[in-house]
Amino acid sequence: MDTIDILHKTLLFRGCNKEDLELVAGLFQQRVVKPNMTIFTEKMPAEALYIIKSGSIRITTMAGEGEEVGLLHLGPGDFFGEIALLQESSRAVTARAESMTEVLMLTRKDFQALIDLDPRIAAKVTLSIARLLAMRVKAYSTKLRDILLS
Repeated sequence: MDTIDILHKTLLFRGCNKEDLELVAGLFQQRVVKPNMTIFTEKMPAEALYIIKSGSIRITTMAGEGEEVGLLHLGPGDFFGEIALLQESSRAVTARAESMTEVLMLTRKDFQALIDLDPRIAAKVTLSIARLLAMRVKAYSTKLRDILLS
């Protein structure tokens, strides 16, 4: 599957046409990640968004000293690290390849270039990220309430 096909199937680029995707595809860098290789860790500077082209990624967090807890298992078409496009911050989780994995990487710098190049496409991506974050807040609000009240 080529980059444009992956972008077309990814929630981030919903509503983008083929010409939009061709423009955006040129901003991504392709990386191959070996099994058990860490892409980023908690507290590391957040600098890029990743879309999985093939393979699988496990997202984890530290629950205690040396104790990692699995949060998400991601596969082809899924993305992670999206907050890095919107703000300079540190990572809240760790991302590690479970198998030989190909990812497409979009740096914050390249996303800023997209904002200048085609603000309409950048606005669609930003709105998709906002919707995703809103869904996560809603999904985790009950869990957070239970933790705080127990």
